[in-house]
Amino acid sequence: MREPVWEFLIVNYLFLGGLSAGIFFVSAFCTWLQTDGKPVYPRIARTGALLAPWPVALGSFLLIFDLGKWWRFWKLFVIFRWESPMSIGSWLLLVFTGITLVNLFAWLTEDERNALFARIPARTPGRARILALNRDLGSWKRRLAMLGFPFAIGVGIYTGVLLGAVQARPFWNTNLVAQLFLFSALSTGTAALILARMVEKGPRDLAEFRFLYTLDICLILLEFFIVLPYLIHGQLSVLAVREALSLVLGGPFTFIFWGLFLGAGLLLPLAIELWEFKPVLMGSGTLHITRGLAMTAAGLVIFGGYVLRYVFVFAGQASGFR
Repeated sequence: MREPVWEFLIVNYLFLGGLSAGIFFVSAFCTWLQTDGKPVYPRIARTGALLAPWPVALGSFLLIFDLGKWWRFWKLFVIFRWESPMSIGSWLLLVFTGITLVNLFAWLTEDERNALFARIPARTPGRARILALNRDLGSWKRRLAMLGFPFAIGVGIYTGVLLGAVQARPFWNTNLVAQLFLFSALSTGTAALILARMVEKGPRDLAEFRFLYTLDICLILLEFFIVLPYLIHGQLSVLAVREALSLVLGGPFTFIFWGLFLGAGLLLPLAIELWEFKPVLMGSGTLHITRGLAMTAAGLVIFGGYVLRYVFVFAGQASGFR
């Protein structure tokens, strides 16, 4: 068996890109939902706007080092090729990162913007022009959210399309991989916002957490009901696909897939969130928020999202070696 070509740099990139896509999507959705011209969940929208650019920026930076000659990464942007998933992905990441950064700037307060521009050294060439960029873009928030929606979804799907485009790997060669990665990205993004809101100081708005819990429960269920068809479809497919699935059905990735991803990363946090949501579901009270349980569930969802990508990257490559 040959060594895998894609290793942890790709796993990290797929996870971080999807995480940013999920965070931005939820933040933009909260920005889009408005009452009297103001976002219904402004704290979620702002927190997501401030967090969204950094995972994808880090993931893209790591991806550069997976190239054979990393210093030539700029050649990806010299020409655009529709038939190349790598070319599409490179431009998609570039545009999406730009939108998230502008959106972050739009959510900064006047004091935060002034503090940011005050850090520019006095001898910086063109400093006056840079300082002229210190403008209030608050009125752009909703338009940036609408602009970023398709790019966030595109980045979330692309992380799965990148794998599915490799037909020589039967573990990847299904449209369900892109769907699974998209819902996983949205779920990990929602979990990251739950975690961030729990860490932040100040009063907790139960309406915000009710929204986040409802969204995460729905996304986890969607993710689960994509995993099942993926396994069932694979078992009813050709011999090569059945052999590939044996890697998680009794093979070396079985415990990681069923125990760490499906068990600890999906079903356990789902059970915790449903337990917290029980009073609402039973119509006997409001959402019950326990800081420890909420942070545990959110952390497990994020952990499961990473494990999912680990399994697909490494098991997928192993399926082509058998």
